[in-house]
Amino acid sequence: MNHAEFMDLHADSVKLMRSYFDEAEKLSTMLAECTAKPLPLTKRLELTSQGITEHTAHLTYLGAKSLLLKAVRVGYGFPN
Repeated sequence: MNHAEFMDLHADSVKLMRSYFDEAEKLSTMLAECTAKPLPLTKRLELTSQGITEHTAHLTYLGAKSLLLKAVRVGYGFPN
């Protein structure tokens, strides 16, 4: 991997991190709107769906970050 490829990998990791943060913020906003009363089924399903979306975004970001860290550990300045 050369420096340009490493920088592309880094940029992708940053984009995925921001995407994860956006999904986490959506879920947090939804949770802040909850009341002490039980939620209607549609709201519960929306929360569950957003939770899954956030979790998926988190796993995707962790995968990209793992690749980035591996590139740093083994060195990325050598041609393929």
